[in-house]
Amino acid sequence: MLQLQEQYITNAQGDRIAVILEITAYQKLLEEMDEFLCWKGYQQAVEETEKEFANGDFVTLDH
Repeated sequence: MLQLQEQYITNAQGDRIAVILEITAYQKLLEEMDEFLCWKGYQQAVEETEKEFANGDFVTLDH
């Protein structure tokens, strides 16, 4: 799991309005987000494909 050591920028009221991360942490966060989105897309494709197989809606490459 990614360990973040974030710092915050606050407005005049003390509300957090932005985050400062080390560039390596930011890059790792982007990589992990990309991996998650790829996994999520794969899961969605599996769900759709399972429905197609169950309905017999597929084509094989066999002659």
